[in-house]
Amino acid sequence: MTLIAINVLLEPDGDTVEKAQAINKRLRGNHPEGFPLDANHAPHITILQLLIKTEDLGQAIDAVENALRRDSPINIAGQATGYVDMASGNLKLTGFRIEATPNLRRLQQVIIDAIAPFAVNHGTSDAFASRMDGDVISNETIDYVSKFSNGRTGPNYQPHLTLGIGTSDFVEALVAESFEPFTIQTTSVSLYQIGDDGVAQTKLHDFSRQADPLPSWNEGHVKQAIFAFVTEVTNKDSAAYLPPSERIAVHDNDGTLWPENPLPFQVAFAIDELRQRILASPNLTSNPMVQAALDGDLAKLLEGEHFDGLMQILAITHAGMTTEEFGTAVQAWFASAKHPRYGRPYGELTYQPMQELLRYLSDNGFKNFIVSGGGADFMRAWVEQVYGIPPEHVVGSTSRGVFELRDGKPVITKTLDYMFVNDRAGKPVGIHQFIGRRPVICCGNSDGDHAMLQYTTINNPRPSLGLIVHHTDAEREYAYDVKTTSSGKLVEALKEAPQQGWLVVDMKQDWNVVFQP
Repeated sequence: MTLIAINVLLEPDGDTVEKAQAINKRLRGNHPEGFPLDANHAPHITILQLLIKTEDLGQAIDAVENALRRDSPINIAGQATGYVDMASGNLKLTGFRIEATPNLRRLQQVIIDAIAPFAVNHGTSDAFASRMDGDVISNETIDYVSKFSNGRTGPNYQPHLTLGIGTSDFVEALVAESFEPFTIQTTSVSLYQIGDDGVAQTKLHDFSRQADPLPSWNEGHVKQAIFAFVTEVTNKDSAAYLPPSERIAVHDNDGTLWPENPLPFQVAFAIDELRQRILASPNLTSNPMVQAALDGDLAKLLEGEHFDGLMQILAITHAGMTTEEFGTAVQAWFASAKHPRYGRPYGELTYQPMQELLRYLSDNGFKNFIVSGGGADFMRAWVEQVYGIPPEHVVGSTSRGVFELRDGKPVITKTLDYMFVNDRAGKPVGIHQFIGRRPVICCGNSDGDHAMLQYTTINNPRPSLGLIVHHTDAEREYAYDVKTTSSGKLVEALKEAPQQGWLVVDMKQDWNVVFQP
Protein backbone atom coordinates (compact mmCIF):
# COMPACT_ATOMS: atom_id res chain seq x y z
CA MET A 1 0.00 0.00 0.00
CA THR A 2 1.45 3.34 -1.05
CA LEU A 3 0.42 6.59 0.60
CA ILE A 4 0.59 10.25 -0.37
CA ALA A 5 0.77 13.21 1.99
CA ILE A 6 -1.52 15.97 0.75
CA ASN A 7 -2.40 19.53 1.66
CA VAL A 8 -5.73 21.04 0.66
CA LEU A 9 -4.96 24.74 0.75
CA LEU A 10 -5.89 28.26 -0.26
CA GLU A 11 -3.61 30.12 -2.65
CA PRO A 12 -3.31 33.84 -1.84
CA ASP A 13 -3.57 36.83 -4.14
CA GLY A 14 -0.56 38.44 -5.82
CA ASP A 15 -0.22 41.30 -3.31
CA THR A 16 -0.05 38.84 -0.42
CA VAL A 17 2.50 36.69 -2.27
CA GLU A 18 4.70 39.77 -2.74
CA LYS A 19 4.49 40.61 0.97
CA ALA A 20 5.30 37.00 1.88
CA GLN A 21 8.27 36.81 -0.49
CA ALA A 22 9.69 40.07 0.92
CA ILE A 23 9.69 38.62 4.45
CA ASN A 24 11.00 35.30 3.13
CA LYS A 25 13.94 37.14 1.55
CA ARG A 26 14.78 38.68 4.93
CA LEU A 27 14.57 35.28 6.61
CA ARG A 28 16.87 33.67 4.04
CA GLY A 29 19.33 36.50 4.51
CA ASN A 30 19.43 35.50 8.15
CA HIS A 31 19.36 31.73 7.50
CA PRO A 32 20.42 30.94 3.88
CA GLU A 33 19.64 27.23 4.29
CA GLY A 34 15.95 28.04 4.73
CA PHE A 35 13.50 27.38 1.91
CA PRO A 36 12.49 30.04 -0.64
CA LEU A 37 8.88 30.81 -1.49
CA ASP A 38 8.84 29.66 -5.09
CA ALA A 39 7.18 27.14 -7.42
CA ASN A 40 8.37 24.27 -5.21
CA HIS A 41 7.44 26.02 -1.95
CA ALA A 42 4.16 27.72 -2.83
CA PRO A 43 2.86 30.41 -0.43
CA HIS A 44 -0.40 29.08 0.96
CA ILE A 45 -2.93 28.88 3.77
CA THR A 46 -3.42 25.29 4.85
CA ILE A 47 -6.96 24.03 5.20
CA LEU A 48 -6.26 20.36 5.87
CA GLN A 49 -3.23 18.07 5.78
CA LEU A 50 -3.55 14.31 5.80
CA LEU A 51 -2.34 11.00 4.39
CA ILE A 52 -4.40 8.93 1.96
CA LYS A 53 -3.83 5.87 -0.21
CA THR A 54 -2.41 6.85 -3.59
CA GLU A 55 -5.06 4.68 -5.25
CA ASP A 56 -7.80 6.78 -3.56
CA LEU A 57 -6.47 10.13 -4.75
CA GLY A 58 -8.86 10.40 -7.70
CA GLN A 59 -11.91 9.59 -5.57
CA ALA A 60 -10.79 12.06 -2.91
CA ILE A 61 -10.45 14.81 -5.53
CA ASP A 62 -13.94 14.04 -6.86
CA ALA A 63 -15.38 14.16 -3.33
CA VAL A 64 -13.87 17.59 -2.69
CA GLU A 65 -14.98 18.83 -6.13
CA ASN A 66 -18.57 17.82 -5.37
CA ALA A 67 -18.47 19.40 -1.91
CA LEU A 68 -17.15 22.68 -3.27
CA ARG A 69 -19.69 22.65 -6.05
CA ARG A 70 -22.45 22.47 -3.45
CA ASP A 71 -20.92 24.98 -1.06
CA SER A 72 -18.66 27.02 -3.34
CA PRO A 73 -16.37 28.67 -0.78
CA ILE A 74 -13.51 29.35 -3.21
CA ASN A 75 -12.48 32.97 -2.78
CA ILE A 76 -12.21 33.85 0.89
CA ALA A 77 -10.98 37.09 2.40
CA GLY A 78 -9.30 37.16 5.80
CA GLN A 79 -7.22 39.53 7.91
CA ALA A 80 -3.52 38.99 8.49
CA THR A 81 -3.20 40.24 12.06
CA GLY A 82 0.50 39.73 12.85
CA TYR A 83 3.29 37.18 12.87
CA VAL A 84 3.12 33.72 14.39
CA ASP A 85 6.06 31.84 15.95
CA MET A 86 5.64 28.13 15.14
CA ALA A 87 8.71 26.35 16.48
CA SER A 88 11.29 26.47 19.27
CA GLY A 89 15.01 25.94 19.59
CA ASN A 90 17.78 27.58 17.62
CA LEU A 91 15.67 27.85 14.47
CA LYS A 92 12.08 28.99 14.18
CA LEU A 93 9.35 28.91 11.56
CA THR A 94 7.27 32.05 11.25
CA GLY A 95 4.29 33.17 9.20
CA PHE A 96 1.42 35.60 8.91
CA ARG A 97 -1.25 34.93 11.55
CA ILE A 98 -4.68 34.87 9.83
CA GLU A 99 -8.06 35.44 11.45
CA ALA A 100 -10.05 32.20 11.66
CA THR A 101 -13.28 33.58 10.21
CA PRO A 102 -16.54 31.59 10.23
CA ASN A 103 -16.22 31.15 6.46
CA LEU A 104 -12.70 29.78 6.78
CA ARG A 105 -13.77 27.35 9.50
CA ARG A 106 -16.77 26.35 7.43
CA LEU A 107 -14.56 25.69 4.42
CA GLN A 108 -12.30 23.48 6.51
CA GLN A 109 -15.27 21.47 7.75
CA VAL A 110 -16.58 21.05 4.18
CA ILE A 111 -13.19 19.65 3.16
CA ILE A 112 -12.95 17.38 6.21
CA ASP A 113 -16.40 15.93 5.61
CA ALA A 114 -15.58 15.25 1.96
CA ILE A 115 -12.17 13.69 2.35
CA ALA A 116 -12.34 12.01 5.78
CA PRO A 117 -13.38 8.60 4.36
CA PHE A 118 -10.02 8.36 2.60
CA ALA A 119 -7.77 9.36 5.54
CA VAL A 120 -4.99 7.09 6.81
CA ASN A 121 -3.69 7.56 10.33
CA HIS A 122 0.07 7.27 9.81
CA GLY A 123 2.66 6.88 7.08
CA THR A 124 6.35 7.13 6.29
CA SER A 125 8.63 9.53 4.45
CA ASP A 126 7.77 7.77 1.17
CA ALA A 127 4.39 9.57 1.17
CA PHE A 128 6.04 12.97 0.88
CA ALA A 129 7.58 14.85 -2.03
CA SER A 130 11.35 14.37 -2.03
CA ARG A 131 13.53 17.09 -0.60
CA MET A 132 15.36 19.26 -3.10
CA ASP A 133 18.69 18.42 -1.42
CA GLY A 134 17.99 14.70 -1.39
CA ASP A 135 17.92 14.53 2.42
CA VAL A 136 15.28 12.51 4.30
CA ILE A 137 11.91 13.87 5.40
CA SER A 138 12.00 14.77 9.10
CA ASN A 139 10.05 12.77 11.64
CA GLU A 140 8.58 16.05 12.88
CA THR A 141 6.96 16.65 9.49
CA ILE A 142 5.56 13.10 9.32
CA ASP A 143 4.16 13.40 12.83
CA TYR A 144 2.70 16.87 12.18
CA VAL A 145 0.77 15.71 9.11
CA SER A 146 -0.39 12.48 10.77
CA LYS A 147 -1.87 14.39 13.71
CA PHE A 148 -3.21 17.41 11.82
CA SER A 149 -6.86 16.25 11.62
CA ASN A 150 -7.07 15.55 15.36
CA GLY A 151 -5.16 18.52 16.71
CA ARG A 152 -5.40 21.38 14.25
CA THR A 153 -8.98 21.47 13.02
CA GLY A 154 -12.28 22.83 14.30
CA PRO A 155 -11.79 25.06 17.37
CA ASN A 156 -8.03 24.28 17.26
CA TYR A 157 -7.62 25.55 13.72
CA GLN A 158 -5.03 28.33 13.58
CA PRO A 159 -4.73 29.48 9.97
CA HIS A 160 -1.45 31.04 8.90
CA LEU A 161 0.73 31.61 5.87
CA THR A 162 4.23 30.21 6.46
CA LEU A 163 6.98 32.69 5.53
CA GLY A 164 10.16 30.75 6.19
CA ILE A 165 12.83 29.80 8.73
CA GLY A 166 15.17 32.02 10.69
CA THR A 167 17.29 31.94 13.81
CA SER A 168 15.42 32.24 17.07
CA ASP A 169 16.73 35.75 17.80
CA PHE A 170 15.92 36.99 14.30
CA VAL A 171 12.37 35.62 14.31
CA GLU A 172 11.69 37.00 17.78
CA ALA A 173 12.85 40.43 16.62
CA LEU A 174 10.66 40.14 13.51
CA VAL A 175 7.60 39.20 15.57
CA ALA A 176 8.23 42.23 17.82
CA GLU A 177 8.13 44.63 14.85
CA SER A 178 5.12 46.85 14.28
CA PHE A 179 2.59 45.07 12.06
CA GLU A 180 -0.12 46.76 10.06
CA PRO A 181 -3.00 44.29 9.50
CA PHE A 182 -4.04 43.73 5.91
CA THR A 183 -6.66 41.79 4.01
CA ILE A 184 -5.64 38.56 2.28
CA GLN A 185 -7.71 37.61 -0.73
CA THR A 186 -7.50 33.99 -1.87
CA THR A 187 -7.70 32.95 -5.51
CA SER A 188 -8.20 29.20 -5.45
CA VAL A 189 -8.54 26.02 -3.46
CA SER A 190 -5.75 23.66 -4.51
CA LEU A 191 -4.29 20.26 -3.68
CA TYR A 192 -0.53 19.82 -3.20
CA GLN A 193 1.77 17.00 -2.21
CA ILE A 194 3.58 17.97 0.95
CA GLY A 195 7.35 18.25 1.21
CA ASP A 196 9.56 18.60 4.28
CA ASP A 197 8.60 21.25 6.86
CA GLY A 198 5.04 21.01 5.51
CA VAL A 199 5.80 23.00 2.35
CA ALA A 200 3.37 22.88 -0.58
CA GLN A 201 5.82 21.32 -3.03
CA THR A 202 4.00 19.63 -5.91
CA LYS A 203 0.66 20.89 -7.22
CA LEU A 204 -1.75 18.04 -7.96
CA HIS A 205 -5.10 19.72 -8.61
CA ASP A 206 -6.86 23.11 -8.76
CA PHE A 207 -10.45 22.92 -7.58
CA SER A 208 -11.36 26.45 -8.55
CA ARG A 209 -11.32 26.52 -12.31
CA GLN A 210 -14.83 25.18 -12.91
CA ALA A 211 -16.46 26.42 -9.72
CA ASP A 212 -19.63 28.46 -10.02
CA PRO A 213 -20.23 30.43 -6.82
CA LEU A 214 -23.95 30.77 -7.66
CA PRO A 215 -24.93 27.33 -9.03
CA SER A 216 -28.60 27.67 -7.95
CA TRP A 217 -29.01 30.79 -10.09
CA ASN A 218 -29.99 30.26 -13.72
CA GLU A 219 -27.84 31.96 -16.32
CA GLY A 220 -29.26 35.32 -17.27
CA HIS A 221 -29.18 39.06 -16.71
CA VAL A 222 -29.53 38.97 -12.92
CA LYS A 223 -26.73 36.47 -12.31
CA GLN A 224 -24.38 38.22 -14.72
CA ALA A 225 -25.15 41.62 -13.19
CA ILE A 226 -24.22 40.30 -9.73
CA PHE A 227 -20.95 38.87 -11.06
CA ALA A 228 -20.16 42.07 -12.95
CA PHE A 229 -20.73 44.29 -9.91
CA VAL A 230 -18.67 42.18 -7.50
CA THR A 231 -15.85 41.77 -10.02
CA GLU A 232 -15.73 45.50 -10.70
CA VAL A 233 -15.66 46.68 -7.08
CA THR A 234 -13.08 44.09 -5.96
CA ASN A 235 -10.66 44.74 -8.84
CA LYS A 236 -7.90 47.06 -7.61
CA ASP A 237 -7.30 48.25 -11.16
CA SER A 238 -10.92 49.34 -11.58
CA ALA A 239 -12.12 52.91 -11.09
CA ALA A 240 -15.05 51.40 -9.16
CA TYR A 241 -12.77 49.57 -6.68
CA LEU A 242 -14.01 49.53 -3.10
CA PRO A 243 -11.67 48.71 -0.22
CA PRO A 244 -13.00 45.91 2.03
CA SER A 245 -13.98 48.41 4.74
CA GLU A 246 -16.58 49.89 2.35
CA ARG A 247 -18.03 46.59 1.15
CA ILE A 248 -21.20 46.63 3.24
CA ALA A 249 -24.14 44.46 2.14
CA VAL A 250 -27.51 44.58 3.91
CA HIS A 251 -30.20 41.94 3.56
CA ASP A 252 -33.78 41.80 4.69
CA ASN A 253 -34.62 38.43 6.26
CA ASP A 254 -38.31 37.48 5.95
CA GLY A 255 -39.16 36.93 2.30
CA THR A 256 -35.58 37.65 1.21
CA LEU A 257 -33.49 34.96 2.87
CA TRP A 258 -36.31 32.62 3.87
CA PRO A 259 -40.15 32.50 3.48
CA GLU A 260 -42.60 34.74 5.25
CA ASN A 261 -45.72 32.67 4.47
CA PRO A 262 -48.11 31.53 5.78
CA LEU A 263 -46.72 33.57 8.70
CA PRO A 264 -43.39 35.24 9.37
CA PHE A 265 -41.38 32.69 11.34
CA GLN A 266 -41.06 34.90 14.40
CA VAL A 267 -44.84 35.29 14.45
CA ALA A 268 -45.20 31.51 14.34
CA PHE A 269 -42.80 31.29 17.29
CA ALA A 270 -44.68 34.01 19.18
CA ILE A 271 -48.05 32.28 18.67
CA ASP A 272 -46.62 29.00 19.95
CA GLU A 273 -45.23 30.87 22.96
CA LEU A 274 -48.55 32.69 23.39
CA ARG A 275 -50.43 29.40 23.70
CA GLN A 276 -48.08 28.42 26.52
CA ARG A 277 -48.54 31.78 28.27
CA ILE A 278 -52.33 31.46 28.06
CA LEU A 279 -52.21 28.16 29.93
CA ALA A 280 -50.76 30.05 32.89
CA SER A 281 -52.70 33.32 32.33
CA PRO A 282 -56.08 32.63 30.65
CA ASN A 283 -57.10 36.30 31.07
CA LEU A 284 -54.73 37.14 28.23
CA THR A 285 -57.48 36.11 25.80
CA SER A 286 -59.41 39.26 26.72
CA ASN A 287 -56.86 41.19 24.68
CA PRO A 288 -58.31 41.48 21.14
CA MET A 289 -54.83 41.22 19.63
CA VAL A 290 -54.19 37.98 21.48
CA GLN A 291 -57.44 36.61 20.09
CA ALA A 292 -56.47 37.80 16.60
CA ALA A 293 -53.17 35.94 16.92
CA LEU A 294 -54.91 32.76 18.02
CA ASP A 295 -57.35 33.11 15.10
CA GLY A 296 -54.49 33.61 12.63
CA ASP A 297 -55.82 37.08 11.75
CA LEU A 298 -52.52 38.51 10.62
CA ALA A 299 -54.18 41.45 8.85
CA LYS A 300 -55.42 42.75 12.18
CA LEU A 301 -52.00 42.26 13.77
CA LEU A 302 -50.36 44.22 10.97
CA GLU A 303 -52.65 47.26 11.19
CA GLY A 304 -50.99 50.57 11.92
CA GLU A 305 -47.77 52.12 10.73
CA HIS A 306 -45.66 50.01 13.08
CA PHE A 307 -47.77 46.82 13.21
CA ASP A 308 -49.09 47.74 16.65
CA GLY A 309 -50.96 44.48 17.23
CA LEU A 310 -48.01 42.33 16.32
CA MET A 311 -45.76 44.40 18.57
CA GLN A 312 -48.16 43.68 21.43
CA ILE A 313 -47.94 39.93 20.83
CA LEU A 314 -44.16 40.04 20.60
CA ALA A 315 -44.00 42.06 23.77
CA ILE A 316 -46.32 39.69 25.67
CA THR A 317 -44.40 36.60 24.63
CA HIS A 318 -40.91 38.01 24.83
CA ALA A 319 -41.00 40.35 27.83
CA GLY A 320 -39.87 39.38 31.31
CA MET A 321 -37.30 36.90 30.03
CA THR A 322 -33.59 37.49 30.21
CA THR A 323 -31.86 37.62 26.87
CA GLU A 324 -30.24 34.26 27.64
CA GLU A 325 -33.60 32.68 28.54
CA PHE A 326 -35.12 34.09 25.38
CA GLY A 327 -32.27 32.81 23.22
CA THR A 328 -32.64 29.36 24.75
CA ALA A 329 -36.41 29.39 24.06
CA VAL A 330 -35.85 30.36 20.43
CA GLN A 331 -33.24 27.66 19.91
CA ALA A 332 -35.52 25.04 21.50
CA TRP A 333 -38.33 26.08 19.15
CA PHE A 334 -36.01 25.86 16.17
CA ALA A 335 -35.03 22.36 17.19
CA SER A 336 -38.62 21.07 17.26
CA ALA A 337 -40.98 23.30 15.24
CA LYS A 338 -41.65 22.57 11.57
CA HIS A 339 -43.15 24.59 8.77
CA PRO A 340 -46.83 23.64 8.22
CA ARG A 341 -46.48 23.34 4.44
CA TYR A 342 -43.04 21.79 4.01
CA GLY A 343 -42.82 19.72 7.19
CA ARG A 344 -39.19 20.76 7.63
CA PRO A 345 -37.49 22.62 10.48
CA TYR A 346 -37.62 26.37 9.90
CA GLY A 347 -33.83 26.63 9.89
CA GLU A 348 -33.68 24.36 6.83
CA LEU A 349 -36.02 26.56 4.81
CA THR A 350 -33.55 29.20 3.74
CA TYR A 351 -33.31 30.08 0.07
CA GLN A 352 -30.34 28.21 -1.35
CA PRO A 353 -29.63 30.89 -4.00
CA MET A 354 -29.49 33.58 -1.32
CA GLN A 355 -27.25 31.43 0.86
CA GLU A 356 -24.90 31.20 -2.12
CA LEU A 357 -25.07 34.96 -2.57
CA LEU A 358 -24.21 35.55 1.10
CA ARG A 359 -21.18 33.28 0.77
CA TYR A 360 -20.13 34.78 -2.56
CA LEU A 361 -20.19 38.26 -1.09
CA SER A 362 -18.40 37.21 2.08
CA ASP A 363 -15.75 35.35 0.06
CA ASN A 364 -15.12 38.60 -1.82
CA GLY A 365 -14.55 40.72 1.25
CA PHE A 366 -18.09 42.00 1.88
CA LYS A 367 -19.54 42.24 5.37
CA ASN A 368 -23.10 40.88 5.36
CA PHE A 369 -25.66 42.40 7.72
CA ILE A 370 -29.26 41.34 8.30
CA VAL A 371 -31.53 44.39 8.51
CA SER A 372 -35.01 43.18 9.33
CA GLY A 373 -38.23 44.24 10.95
CA GLY A 374 -38.00 41.08 13.03
CA GLY A 375 -36.72 41.15 16.58
CA ALA A 376 -32.97 41.46 16.89
CA ASP A 377 -32.80 39.01 19.80
CA PHE A 378 -34.90 36.45 17.93
CA MET A 379 -32.53 36.50 14.96
CA ARG A 380 -29.32 36.61 16.99
CA ALA A 381 -30.20 33.24 18.50
CA TRP A 382 -29.65 31.42 15.20
CA VAL A 383 -28.16 33.64 12.45
CA GLU A 384 -24.60 32.39 12.82
CA GLN A 385 -25.72 28.76 12.66
CA VAL A 386 -28.08 29.29 9.71
CA TYR A 387 -26.35 32.00 7.64
CA GLY A 388 -22.81 32.17 8.99
CA ILE A 389 -23.51 35.79 9.97
CA PRO A 390 -22.36 36.82 13.48
CA PRO A 391 -25.05 38.11 15.86
CA GLU A 392 -23.43 41.56 16.01
CA HIS A 393 -24.29 41.92 12.30
CA VAL A 394 -28.04 41.88 12.99
CA VAL A 395 -30.07 45.08 12.93
CA GLY A 396 -33.65 44.41 14.01
CA SER A 397 -36.51 45.73 16.07
CA THR A 398 -35.55 46.07 19.71
CA SER A 399 -37.30 46.45 23.02
CA ARG A 400 -35.88 48.19 26.05
CA GLY A 401 -33.76 46.02 28.26
CA VAL A 402 -33.15 46.32 31.98
CA PHE A 403 -29.79 45.39 33.47
CA GLU A 404 -29.59 43.78 36.89
CA LEU A 405 -27.54 41.41 38.98
CA ARG A 406 -29.67 38.33 39.59
CA ASP A 407 -28.14 36.05 42.20
CA GLY A 408 -24.83 37.73 41.47
CA LYS A 409 -25.12 37.08 37.74
CA PRO A 410 -25.41 40.02 35.30
CA VAL A 411 -28.53 39.72 33.13
CA ILE A 412 -30.52 41.88 30.75
CA THR A 413 -34.29 41.46 31.01
CA LYS A 414 -36.57 42.18 28.05
CA THR A 415 -39.48 44.58 28.63
CA LEU A 416 -42.85 45.33 27.01
CA ASP A 417 -41.60 48.63 25.66
CA TYR A 418 -40.46 48.54 22.03
CA MET A 419 -38.04 51.41 21.55
CA PHE A 420 -37.18 50.86 17.88
CA VAL A 421 -39.17 49.25 15.06
CA ASN A 422 -36.75 48.49 12.25
CA ASP A 423 -39.08 48.57 9.27
CA ARG A 424 -39.79 50.76 6.24
CA ALA A 425 -38.25 54.21 6.81
CA GLY A 426 -36.81 52.85 10.07
CA LYS A 427 -34.37 50.62 8.20
CA PRO A 428 -32.05 53.38 6.93
CA VAL A 429 -32.11 54.85 10.44
CA GLY A 430 -31.22 51.46 11.91
CA ILE A 431 -28.38 51.05 9.41
CA HIS A 432 -26.99 54.46 10.36
CA GLN A 433 -27.34 53.88 14.09
CA PHE A 434 -26.05 50.31 14.30
CA ILE A 435 -23.71 49.91 11.30
CA GLY A 436 -22.49 53.45 10.78
CA ARG A 437 -21.67 52.98 7.10
CA ARG A 438 -23.88 53.41 4.07
CA PRO A 439 -24.31 50.03 2.30
CA VAL A 440 -23.31 49.39 -1.30
CA ILE A 441 -25.50 46.29 -1.73
CA CYS A 442 -29.10 45.96 -0.57
CA CYS A 443 -31.31 42.87 -0.94
CA GLY A 444 -35.00 42.99 -0.09
CA ASN A 445 -38.37 41.70 -1.25
CA SER A 446 -41.09 44.13 -0.25
CA ASP A 447 -42.11 47.73 0.20
CA GLY A 448 -40.85 47.35 3.75
CA ASP A 449 -37.39 47.39 2.14
CA HIS A 450 -38.13 50.27 -0.22
CA ALA A 451 -36.48 52.95 1.90
CA MET A 452 -33.43 50.72 2.48
CA LEU A 453 -33.05 50.21 -1.27
CA GLN A 454 -33.29 53.96 -1.84
CA TYR A 455 -30.79 54.71 0.92
CA THR A 456 -28.31 52.24 -0.57
CA THR A 457 -28.50 53.25 -4.21
CA ILE A 458 -29.76 56.81 -4.74
CA ASN A 459 -26.93 59.38 -4.92
CA ASN A 460 -24.54 56.96 -3.27
CA PRO A 461 -21.00 58.27 -3.93
CA ARG A 462 -19.85 54.65 -4.16
CA PRO A 463 -20.94 52.03 -6.71
CA SER A 464 -24.10 50.31 -5.48
CA LEU A 465 -26.48 47.47 -6.26
CA GLY A 466 -30.12 46.95 -5.32
CA LEU A 467 -31.85 43.58 -5.57
CA ILE A 468 -35.50 42.61 -5.06
CA VAL A 469 -36.63 39.00 -4.62
CA HIS A 470 -39.97 38.77 -6.43
CA HIS A 471 -42.10 35.84 -5.29
CA THR A 472 -43.46 34.36 -8.52
CA ASP A 473 -43.31 30.62 -7.84
CA ALA A 474 -46.52 29.26 -6.34
CA GLU A 475 -45.47 25.68 -7.00
CA ARG A 476 -42.14 25.64 -5.17
CA GLU A 477 -42.80 28.52 -2.77
CA TYR A 478 -45.45 31.28 -2.94
CA ALA A 479 -46.58 33.80 -5.56
CA TYR A 480 -47.51 37.29 -4.37
CA ASP A 481 -46.75 40.98 -4.63
CA VAL A 482 -49.83 43.24 -4.49
CA LYS A 483 -52.05 40.71 -2.72
CA THR A 484 -50.37 38.91 0.17
CA THR A 485 -51.72 36.41 2.65
CA SER A 486 -49.09 37.38 5.17
CA SER A 487 -46.55 40.17 4.88
CA GLY A 488 -44.34 41.19 2.01
CA LYS A 489 -46.47 43.52 -0.09
CA LEU A 490 -44.48 44.63 -3.11
CA VAL A 491 -45.88 47.54 -5.12
CA GLU A 492 -43.92 50.78 -4.88
CA ALA A 493 -40.44 49.24 -4.85
CA LEU A 494 -41.29 47.07 -7.85
CA LYS A 495 -42.61 50.12 -9.72
CA GLU A 496 -39.42 52.09 -8.99
CA ALA A 497 -37.02 49.23 -9.81
CA PRO A 498 -36.56 49.98 -13.55
CA GLN A 499 -35.93 53.67 -12.86
CA GLN A 500 -33.27 52.95 -10.26
CA GLY A 501 -31.73 49.96 -12.01
CA TRP A 502 -32.55 47.56 -9.18
CA LEU A 503 -32.29 43.89 -10.10
CA VAL A 504 -35.61 42.07 -9.86
CA VAL A 505 -35.17 38.36 -9.17
CA ASP A 506 -37.96 36.33 -10.70
CA MET A 507 -37.97 33.39 -8.32
CA LYS A 508 -39.61 31.07 -10.85
CA GLN A 509 -37.31 32.00 -13.73
CA ASP A 510 -34.01 32.92 -12.07
CA TRP A 511 -33.67 30.15 -9.48
CA ASN A 512 -33.23 26.50 -10.45
CA VAL A 513 -33.45 25.55 -6.77
CA VAL A 514 -35.40 27.34 -4.05
CA PHE A 515 -34.56 25.57 -0.79
CA GLN A 516 -31.38 23.89 0.30
CA PRO A 517 -31.44 20.14 -0.40
